[in-house]
Amino acid sequence: MIMATFLKSLKWYHGIIFYIAINLLSGGRLATREYLDTVGRPPFMPPDWAFAPVWITLQIFMIIAGFKLIQVLTEETRGESLLISYSLLWAFFSMFSWFYFGLHSPILGFLTTFGMFLNNVFNLSSGFQLKNKAFAWLLTPLMVWLTIASAIAGWQMLYTPDELFGTSAFLN
Repeated sequence: MIMATFLKSLKWYHGIIFYIAINLLSGGRLATREYLDTVGRPPFMPPDWAFAPVWITLQIFMIIAGFKLIQVLTEETRGESLLISYSLLWAFFSMFSWFYFGLHSPILGFLTTFGMFLNNVFNLSSGFQLKNKAFAWLLTPLMVWLTIASAIAGWQMLYTPDELFGTSAFLN
């Protein structure tokens, strides 16, 4: 009841505040071209310039999806597990740069990327069952990107030494 009242009170500008806060917390400033150049890049990796506009767009879609989910939660009761899963998307997002770029751990980078992928599979399958399917449609481009990102992160985990765990590349 209290949660539903709180969720109903959210306005569009709360989404902007959330966007700014999550990006400040996510450690995106840790991402450096130098580190990527040292770990190697898979041949199917998109160019560096593509990441910023793609992630900005995906985050905007994710925030709008959150507002759509809030509408569903105030109308239906079965969306609470979906709210937890949606929150996990943001948790995985905020951990990636800290793990991969900050700790130089391709293993943790892969686990967070693949965790986000699996989490979004749940969001899409559950979201398309809701009355308001806009939530799932808004997260569909994220699924496409996470498919590519999981392949990239998996490649880097296999072909890059992990400084945090002190492991050499699994494949050479």
